[in-house]
Amino acid sequence: MMKRWINAGGATLLAAGLCYALGVPIAPAAETAASAADDAAAQVSRGKSLFVTYGCGWCHEDGGRKAGKCPQLMNTERDDNFMLTRIAIGSEGKMPAFGAMLKGPDLQALLAYIHSLKAETK
Repeated sequence: MMKRWINAGGATLLAAGLCYALGVPIAPAAETAASAADDAAAQVSRGKSLFVTYGCGWCHEDGGRKAGKCPQLMNTERDDNFMLTRIAIGSEGKMPAFGAMLKGPDLQALLAYIHSLKAETK
């Protein structure tokens, strides 16, 4: 058991040394996971803000959770490419195009918001 622990420790030191030599920052896994979760939460928050700002809720009711004048977005079976394309170029007579106003990061934030939709509990 001690030999395995020493080998694992040696591998960790070797990896840390390589990261240092290559200039790769070393961050603890928990810190990296927390940072990724913070980034994802910020992207969902940005998407929600865009959803409200651009009036998406006018047609996609309850923040996209219910069908209104347009389909429900929560639990959609549409793939990401379809949704991004529809947001960007719209659909004549069905949905306005937002591609002139929203670019890649904003579209990705909207997509993150749509994926985050869950039924609200009251």
